[in-house]
Amino acid sequence: KQRDIPVSGADRMRLDDQIAVQDLIAVGDILLLPEDDLALACVLKSPLVGLDDDDLMRVAPSRPGALWTALLDGARKGDVRLAAAAETIKRWRNRADFMPPFEFYAELLDAEGGRAKLLARLGAEAADAIDEFQNLALVYDEDAPPSLQGFLDSLRQRQRVIKRDLEHGGNQVRVMTVHGAKGLEAPIVFLPDTCSAGSAARQAGRPVKLAS
Repeated sequence: KQRDIPVSGADRMRLDDQIAVQDLIAVGDILLLPEDDLALACVLKSPLVGLDDDDLMRVAPSRPGALWTALLDGARKGDVRLAAAAETIKRWRNRADFMPPFEFYAELLDAEGGRAKLLARLGAEAADAIDEFQNLALVYDEDAPPSLQGFLDSLRQRQRVIKRDLEHGGNQVRVMTVHGAKGLEAPIVFLPDTCSAGSAARQAGRPVKLAS
């Protein structure tokens, strides 16, 4: 990404490791418990709300209580950016009380443009994680009494590893395991040494002593 090299993503990914999914889960956490300061700070700085460090520094360090209370106080004092963030979260809370998880997140991601905001910051490869998150929400709504708390609990009960189809990645770098790369006959393959002590020494700029 630093070199603007197009990347199609990894062939396997853990869903709970994906930043887009972490942001969506944090949204659910603050709707269930607005006093969860860490989750609220994550949501406020996520693409879904769009505040930055300067915004948080105006209210967070000197707050006497919960960050949510400080956010509301800042909004009442006329801070336009904090007021917009507070209104967004209030709107989510009003909907989450009456909508099943899939419908709620579909509204957030599609009607409100949340998907486009996440992809703009995280890259197109985040789309697969968002789609899988939505698939799990849909399955949950069909199989259980729909509740946001229940859906978030179901996500945390076990790790989910997604195998992605990168056969049609186009002119992009594909990040794969050695096992997954077998038989693809790519014209160029980079096999990075990320495990040995020698690799760490090279990154630190120190001379590497090779075994005879």
